[in-house]
Amino acid sequence: MDRLVKHFVKVTEHPAQTDVIFYPEEGQEDTPEGILKTIKEWRAKNGKPGFKT
Repeated sequence: MDRLVKHFVKVTEHPAQTDVIFYPEEGQEDTPEGILKTIKEWRAKNGKPGFKT
């Protein structure tokens, strides 16, 4: 799991790093969909490309 968590931090580049998953902010949906939404919104606001599907 440690390897996957490190990969998550690397590819998302989110400043909250693993807190997005393990310690979400108040009001943030803590489901996989909510976590992905948070990351996508942050990346868009910061001029980062989206994820390929």
